[in-house]
Amino acid sequence: MIEIGIDVGGTFTDVVMIDRAAGRLHVAKTASTPQDQSIGILAGLKRLGVDPHTIDRFTHGTTVATNTVLERKGARVAMMTTAGFRDLLEIGRTNRTKVYDMKLMKPAPLVPRGLRFEVAQRTHVHSLPATPPSAADIDAALERCRAEGVEAIAVCYLHSYADPSDEEATVAAIRASAPDIHVTASSDVVREYKEYERFSTATLNAYVMPVMARYLSGLEGRLGEGGYRHPIEVMRSGGGLMRADTARRYPVETLLSGPAAGVMGALRIAESSGTQNLVTYDMGGTSTDVALIAGGQVTRTAETRIADLPLKTNQIDIVTVGAGGGSIAHLGIAGELRVGPESAGASPGPACYGKGGDKATVTDANMVLGRLSSSYALGGEIKVRPERAEAVVDAIAKPLGLSREAMGEGILKLVNTRMASAIREISIQRGHDPRDFALVAYGGAGPMHAVDLARDLSMPRVIIPPAPGNLCAFGLLVTDLAAEQSETLLARLDDIDAADLAARFAALGASARASLVADGVAADTITLSYAADMRYVGQKSDIPVPVVLESLSTDDLADAFFRTYAERFNHTFRKAPCEIVTVRVSAQSAVDRPDLAALTAPEPSGDADASGVIGRRKVHFPGVGWVDCAVYDRYRLPPGRELAGPAIVEELGSTSVIAPGDVFALDAAGNIIITIAPEAAAIAAEYVT
Repeated sequence: MIEIGIDVGGTFTDVVMIDRAAGRLHVAKTASTPQDQSIGILAGLKRLGVDPHTIDRFTHGTTVATNTVLERKGARVAMMTTAGFRDLLEIGRTNRTKVYDMKLMKPAPLVPRGLRFEVAQRTHVHSLPATPPSAADIDAALERCRAEGVEAIAVCYLHSYADPSDEEATVAAIRASAPDIHVTASSDVVREYKEYERFSTATLNAYVMPVMARYLSGLEGRLGEGGYRHPIEVMRSGGGLMRADTARRYPVETLLSGPAAGVMGALRIAESSGTQNLVTYDMGGTSTDVALIAGGQVTRTAETRIADLPLKTNQIDIVTVGAGGGSIAHLGIAGELRVGPESAGASPGPACYGKGGDKATVTDANMVLGRLSSSYALGGEIKVRPERAEAVVDAIAKPLGLSREAMGEGILKLVNTRMASAIREISIQRGHDPRDFALVAYGGAGPMHAVDLARDLSMPRVIIPPAPGNLCAFGLLVTDLAAEQSETLLARLDDIDAADLAARFAALGASARASLVADGVAADTITLSYAADMRYVGQKSDIPVPVVLESLSTDDLADAFFRTYAERFNHTFRKAPCEIVTVRVSAQSAVDRPDLAALTAPEPSGDADASGVIGRRKVHFPGVGWVDCAVYDRYRLPPGRELAGPAIVEELGSTSVIAPGDVFALDAAGNIIITIAPEAAAIAAEYVT
């Protein structure tokens, strides 16, 4: 049985293949093809020598929906809404996302005002007489939509989270009259209150629906031409897989598809290394994604933003910053050095790729400081050009009167500061001490910067998994198929009957289970987990609290909330009343998880000694200068043997940098464990040349 995991990033497309019969695992990287991601996917399969007709399972992490929203290249979308509320998308909330930015502008809605249609309709939450949707208003809106070339419609009525029947009737009418137009209902995407966030999420879903449908159909067609005959599985932002047909219906749930796969892969690494507290750190070509795993549990959130637009879906709590290997360094208006957020991407890429890039990037800075090999092909296919990196770094160093090395250090310091700030946001700002966590570094560029980040944050250990450049693709293959259901409850805990609450959870569980069964999952393989979003009465924000349905009681639920609140904020008020805002159920069907330790190593590229050393080169370290470093082949490191930095560890798709004074060793699961030296300054002084 052959299984494929493919994650498409901004610079590289990462491929992992599991051959169950042989018990082996193979990886490859190829350049991404932003114009059509499926081209890069087929190129990756070709690099591994895999024909589509031999594949039994195909899993995919995609940035199609993400790029569509960020670049504003989605469908021409319209909205039908309750009369009097067409401007709700534009009015939004009164809170400011950037409090001190006096020039802050709200993002333009995805639906222009002329395509927001009012429908005479009203449902009241207190049993007042309802007004059913006006068929005449719907027909008139559809006529305008056809004339305007609308590709998708979002149906967004007030209070549909409590009673979705009006939205369902309107969707049915649209499909009957205009079957060529994609349509989505807000209550189908988000069965929760907060109309602005629900409407925004529904319009996001409609905005990317046609784009995702075209992409998945094209990918299925290309794979089908090669003989692939099974469903494509797509990664959810919440950390589960769904079939392609479900992804067509809910593309908004793929907006953090690739980063979520990396977190799930890191969770598997946590299990293999015996580490319960991790900060995941994925640095790719265009951005860096960080997340927190505490006590072996992934941290989740039900509300975030993308392109400054509210997004209300249950997802892994991931913070993304525009800092990657391709981030461009440039001088600002006042002559100050800046790095990013603009990226060189896959094409032309950093200058050292030799593909036409003419601006200094983070990768070029690593090249001039000796961290990257001038002879090792990046990703197995890009032969680097160090002289081009030197030229572009010199070009921005000279106006400031700096040396090449000083400019390289400055570029890395700026990008590291931005990434460290993201890690502080998910740890310190949410009640977690980074000193209690290990840093799991992956992505093509992550292992190069991990030691510097860990030292800045006083984190004691860095874990670099096997094939770190492909961990997101590996994460796809260790992630369960999943479906989620939620609905707003909004009731004080002391007013809730435990039996009624259990019945509500059971009904949601049956719906989530049915979703997986409809995707072809065997019912006896499905397990359910439960949670409630809770808060103190009078608060605006809520936090997710795990629920054990078999022993559900309001007292136990209150204790769980107080405990979770204390863990998050380091204090709690046990006598204050609390309430449930939303109830959630997740259904999962477990997969047989492979082990990265079974990774098939490439053929040796040269001679190595007993420690795996394949050569030496000069590497520049901050505050130290140029140091003669041993260069190791990752695939020939002796397991369990402790080695000392400074050192460079090279492998397909990534390079790890170990600073002077740090020590590292390969554990039984194949992870590189780096112990950060507590007295870095004193140790570094010994290496000054």
